[in-house]
Amino acid sequence: MNDLLCKIGNDSNYMFAAAIGLVVVLFIVLLVVITSMRIKTYKDRFINTQIDNHEKEALISDLQQELQELKIKNAQNEQELHLFAQTKEKLASTEESLSTLQRTSNELEKLQGQTQSKLEHSEEKHENLLEEHKLIQERFTSIQEENSKLHINNARLLMKLETEARFLMQEKDKRKDKEDKS
Repeated sequence: MNDLLCKIGNDSNYMFAAAIGLVVVLFIVLLVVITSMRIKTYKDRFINTQIDNHEKEALISDLQQELQELKIKNAQNEQELHLFAQTKEKLASTEESLSTLQRTSNELEKLQGQTQSKLEHSEEKHENLLEEHKLIQERFTSIQEENSKLHINNARLLMKLETEARFLMQEKDKRKDKEDKS
């Protein structure tokens, strides 16, 4: 190799060829170094892109899972909202029914109060009429007893009158007989 270096050092053609060879080798080395650096850069970018893609896929999967949970929660909320609306309607109808029932109850209470006062008034009238009836019945009984006594008296008097009338008739007949005989 020393011989080759000496030969190249003495001959300018060889030196020129060696310089061109060295330039070509340096150019090839430079191309290899640049290419390897590019490859390393692209490899690093690719690895970073893969890592980013994995992270993004994980994030996307998490976001999709959150989206599913939110959809489920949204569906539950919509169902609860629908149930709330139904409950609200039911409450409104119940409140309306309650107010109607309260009005009816108030009217019935008024009617009951009026009926109660009428009943009490009627009961008082009934008691008064019962007392009056009792008094009238007692009076009727006493009048009936008096009437019976008067009937009996009248019957006695009639009997007395009849007997006296017979007696007088007999006396008249006797006087007539006597006058006729005389």
